[in-house]
Amino acid sequence: MIQCMEASRLVIETKFLDAGKILAAAVNGIATLVATLDEMAKALSPATIAATTRQLHDASAQLAALPAKQSERRATIGQLEYQRAILSSRIEDMRRSLTYMRAFTVSIKITAGGVPNADAEFELFAQEMCQRVEAGRTEVDALEHGLDMLKDELQTAMQRAETLGRGSADMIQTVSGQLHDAAGLLSGHQTKMATATADANELAQKIRKQVMRMLVALQIGDITRQRVEHIQTGAALLASIEAALPAQEAARIRALLAALLAAQLDATLLGFNDEVEHIGTGLEGLSRDATSLLSLRDVAYGQNASGGFLRTLQQRVGEVIGLATEIEEADALAQDTGGRAAAAARILSDRLDAIQMMKSDVLYMALNTTLKSTRLGDAGRPLSIIATELRTHAGYLESTANACVAALKTLIETASGLSSDLSKTTEAGDASAGAALSAAIECITAAAGTTERDVAALTANGQVVLNLLKDSRDGLAFHSEIGNALGHAGEGLNDLASAAQPCDNRIQAPLAAVFTELGAIYTMAQERDIQATVAARWGIVVESAPSTAIQTESDSFEDALF
Repeated sequence: MIQCMEASRLVIETKFLDAGKILAAAVNGIATLVATLDEMAKALSPATIAATTRQLHDASAQLAALPAKQSERRATIGQLEYQRAILSSRIEDMRRSLTYMRAFTVSIKITAGGVPNADAEFELFAQEMCQRVEAGRTEVDALEHGLDMLKDELQTAMQRAETLGRGSADMIQTVSGQLHDAAGLLSGHQTKMATATADANELAQKIRKQVMRMLVALQIGDITRQRVEHIQTGAALLASIEAALPAQEAARIRALLAALLAAQLDATLLGFNDEVEHIGTGLEGLSRDATSLLSLRDVAYGQNASGGFLRTLQQRVGEVIGLATEIEEADALAQDTGGRAAAAARILSDRLDAIQMMKSDVLYMALNTTLKSTRLGDAGRPLSIIATELRTHAGYLESTANACVAALKTLIETASGLSSDLSKTTEAGDASAGAALSAAIECITAAAGTTERDVAALTANGQVVLNLLKDSRDGLAFHSEIGNALGHAGEGLNDLASAAQPCDNRIQAPLAAVFTELGAIYTMAQERDIQATVAARWGIVVESAPSTAIQTESDSFEDALF
């Protein structure tokens, strides 16, 4: 019997210590799960979600406004092309006037050759006039070249704007709606995360209480071990009684002592089985709660729990950024085209100024020719007629140049307005769709990376916790074996106790001494209570010893822990 109880005591001491260590590791693991869920919640905090949602709404509004802006810019580029076409149409008029002017200059030189005393003077005049006309033709050619370059730039800008407009009008509307949906998805995620966080906190509180109860329950291992030791001490006393007393009295003392030890063992077994059952129930509850904690990731992040919706959102926003970037590049091209058109128009204006100056020189020289022809009398009349024609075509050139000046003024104003359109938007503080989306996707990408990392840790730690809890349950599966062994020892004690009779004066002193010796080693109040009950039942008078019993109530233990 003593050997059986000793084996059970050693198993209890070892197994409950191991179970306590496993439970402590599981509790730490559960704390890690809760902390990881908190970190996942922080990855997309309410403030972050609000900022990202605002950026998505801003980008959606910017994209929705782009088709109208694109239409306006196409119209502006069309106006630039219209003014350029007007200028180009005037090139031939100016070139025609210069051709006539050069022809009349040559006619003056030829005609002057047949007028006495006019050859040398008019030859010099004709040479200077030819130089002026050639300079004018050079400026007109340069003007035409500049207009051709401007035409190419305007055509490129218009083609890109039209292509983008045809391809993006419907897409922008769809994408704008997708961004609204994405913002709604983030808001919905915030709601789910708030619910999951609240549930996690509630579960954490529940788990703490379960752990406290289980820690209390695990004390049964130490309590049972001590009580078994006390019963072993009593069993040793039981074996030594016969040598010191007459056989009959020794038998009566052994029977009454066996009754005490049997009562102690029955109470020990009852408490042991109850607490071990509570521990098993508690471990199952912890397993369920740990599983519930893991399921919260599914509530917040979907069944795959891998941040998938964030990656989907990231991909969706990334595609929109591509579209927005293309549109904004077209805007930038339009702005650049406007700037170059304005710069080209100013250069063309300088060309026209040079043509105007050339025209003024020709008019002045033609007037001098008329005056000189008049001094020559009838001989100079042919020269006067040619000079008059020269002034007439110079006038045509002036009219054409003036019309070009008006067209150039309109072109410069239109081009300047186009080039400053985006600058005004930027100065007004309105973020572009691309900038808003870039800020949003930066946040989403960071949150997705953090979520995937934390979900991986949550999954790994969760499996560790579940394995630990399973190991802890498996480690406590020995209790039936211990219960059977102690129960078998109890049968032997009950057999001895079946012969018990009330105590009388012949055995009072030695029996009281044995009870007192046992009472001195008791460390639990229940042991003293059982001894007092047995003593009262069989009429054994035992002096009360100072209580050294420990408290095992849950409340006192809870106070000690928390």
